[in-house]
Amino acid sequence: MEDIVAIRVVDSRGKKHFFVTWGRVFDSVDSKPLLDAVRSSLPKFGALSKIRSIQACETLQEASKQPYFYEALFSFSRERILSERVRRKRIIAGKDIYYLGKPVA
Repeated sequence: MEDIVAIRVVDSRGKKHFFVTWGRVFDSVDSKPLLDAVRSSLPKFGALSKIRSIQACETLQEASKQPYFYEALFSFSRERILSERVRRKRIIAGKDIYYLGKPVA
């Protein structure tokens, strides 16, 4: 898993939504703890309370065509360095999760 990851969420209608967040803060290999933390924050992003699936993308490229992809990368690149413990707490609180906008093809 990389330092910054894209996460693909498929909603109850089959539409794909993408998010960017910190990748290695829960486990450097297993994405399940990160996905569980992101899943619990999805209702904060509107109509994403009912989802079919959530998965860490293999690369950021998969999310690169989404409306706010580059804004997310820029935002993360400006963040000051925090401990993994602080990053975990922020993700669990629904922060440091960047929604890339309404799905595009």
